[in-house]
Amino acid sequence: MYNSTQDTLIIGKKVIYLPTCHSTNDIAAEIVHAGLFEEGTVVITDNQVKGRGQRGTAWNANAGENLTFSVVLTPGFLPIQEQFLISQVTALATRAYLGSYVPDTKVKWPNDIYMNNRKAVGVLIENSLQGSRYATSIVGIGVNINQSVFQNNHATSLGRETGRTFSLAEEFHKLLKFLDVYYIRLRSGAQNDAIRSEYLSYLYGYQQDVKFLHKGNITNGSVTHVTKLGKLRVKLATEPEELEFGLKEIEWVKE
Repeated sequence: MYNSTQDTLIIGKKVIYLPTCHSTNDIAAEIVHAGLFEEGTVVITDNQVKGRGQRGTAWNANAGENLTFSVVLTPGFLPIQEQFLISQVTALATRAYLGSYVPDTKVKWPNDIYMNNRKAVGVLIENSLQGSRYATSIVGIGVNINQSVFQNNHATSLGRETGRTFSLAEEFHKLLKFLDVYYIRLRSGAQNDAIRSEYLSYLYGYQQDVKFLHKGNITNGSVTHVTKLGKLRVKLATEPEELEFGLKEIEWVKE
């Protein structure tokens, strides 16, 4: 069903399809551990029974209705302090893919993708290091494509937003092309600042008034920057100075 692609330079030249599995990130990690991979290898399944999201959450997706896959990268060219660029190019590529269908598509820090203010994509990146460089990055991506009913009112899918039903195999190949283009931009080493700027331009809450939950209180604020290490810099109405936050240290208030 999901064949390798000839339209990319790196990502998707080898595709491993499993009808069902516990976690594509875990399977990809096993392949890496065994040394049986080349950069850009993709592990994809129709039914991921124990998908993981950011911050220890679960990623639940109906079997056969969505794209759930992991990409193995070897970004040894990237210093550890630049690691957030992997997250940024993944988010930008996925946003560009969905944005080709739905104009109101934004990145929600660090790398969720929202269409019309509802979550359509979750990303989980797991890195392994070798000295001061990366050995591998396993990039797990879950994209809601044809699912129409969600337990969470703040979730959506491409099908739900467009009123169409999509071929998963065709959308998979389209998304791989976007991922490949953005990853090659990163590998060039010359576009890091441009990538960071583009990320900010699509970032939810950037230079906009939004609501946060901070220290148990709901307060207005705006995102002013994202640091090279991936920290979110926010100016809150209740604080005199800009503050930096990591994961779990501040929450968006869903509207």
